[in-house]
Formats: sequence, structure tokens, C-alpha cells
Amino acid sequence: VLFAEKYGHDVNDVDDGCVRIKTAGCSCMETLEEKLAEVKCLYYERFGMSAESEDAAYDSQLQRCEKSLYELEALFAQKFGHDINNVDEDGSMWIEMTGHICRETLEEKLAEV
Repeated sequence: VLFAEKYGHDVNDVDDGCVRIKTAGCSCMETLEEKLAEVKCLYYERFGMSAESEDAAYDSQLQRCEKSLYELEALFAQKFGHDINNVDEDGSMWIEMTGHICRETLEEKLAEV
């Protein structure tokens, strides 16, 4: 009874520190927004930070990683003269050709290799 008075829900509704809320029927947007606000509060109480700040930190780190990847791909292309995506897992370089190629063009490509 004291737990329910203090936290607004029964102690039996708590499993591993998480409140389980049963819903039935069709929920309207307002109800979903209220539940989201409640979950955000519980997240803040448990982890000491808002869920949005963690998402923003993750997005920022992801953008830094993507930028580093693009820089690495550019350095690879500069050093080896071809795109890293044209190399398979065995280290073999693939050359993509489209359209109609005559025999002379194929022989020129073969001579380059």
C-alpha cells in the first residue's frame, strides 16, 4: 500500500525495475504521448540522463565514424588508384564495365592488367 501511494502503481506491476502497463483497445495519440513521457521519466530516474541526450550522442558519434570512413576510402583510392569497393574479400580488384565493348577495348584492358 505504501509503495502504491508513493509510486502510483502496485509493487506487483514491477519486474526487474520496469513498470509493465497493460493497455486494451485502441489507443489515441494523446495516450501514447503520455506513456512516452512516463517512459522517458522512468529512463531518467534509472540512468540519470534523458533518452534524447543518449540518442544525440550516438548520432554524433555515428557521424564522426562515417566521416572517418569516407576519409579512409579517399586515402585508399589515392594510394592504390581505385575504389576500395572494387576489391573483394580475397584482395582481387574488380573492374565494372557496362554497355557494348568491342574486342579491341577488351584487349586494351587485358594489356593494362
